[in-house]
Amino acid sequence: MNNRTRIPVFPLGVVLFPESRIPLHIFEDRYKRLINESLKDHSLFGINYVEEDKLHAVGCSARVVEVLERHPDGEIDIVTEGERRYEVLEFEQSDPDQISFATIRWLDDEPEERDVKLAGETINLFNELTEIAYKGTIDPLDESLWNAEDRFPSFKIAQKSGLEAPQRQALLSVTSENERLSMLHKFLAQLIPKVKE
Repeated sequence: MNNRTRIPVFPLGVVLFPESRIPLHIFEDRYKRLINESLKDHSLFGINYVEEDKLHAVGCSARVVEVLERHPDGEIDIVTEGERRYEVLEFEQSDPDQISFATIRWLDDEPEERDVKLAGETINLFNELTEIAYKGTIDPLDESLWNAEDRFPSFKIAQKSGLEAPQRQALLSVTSENERLSMLHKFLAQLIPKVKE
């Protein structure tokens, strides 16, 4: 199976995780074209985090799952959903008014046995945070559901844990669910007492 492909890329100041959603306001002509093509063909595109003009190599493929509003000037409000992580092998720097493309390889986690205890503790810490900080506006994670081998609670937790963008990018780049959970466990254990204060 060929693990390489070429996709249009949307460099942004945000980090997208698999299975998570972010709303976007599209106003540049080239990205309006990208989104309209994606909607027409149901095709995916990549979102890569840009930090101080540096494009990070690991990104996440996305699709438009909802069009919230089309403005008279052609600007669009959409909701995108992350699908799968990838690494940029070659970035094609385009003219400022053209869509950028990248040759990518898909990124999967290394095979490992899930640390069920670590996952359970991290999920419980996250649920404690949601109770204190979000006061019931976010549903707690069901440990029996999210601790399954085929689920990745780290991405779900990272989305709403108050991580800064560089921390989110570091997490996205890690190819071990246990390692990501360990990073989040440490972060949440330090954050919760501060939030309680």
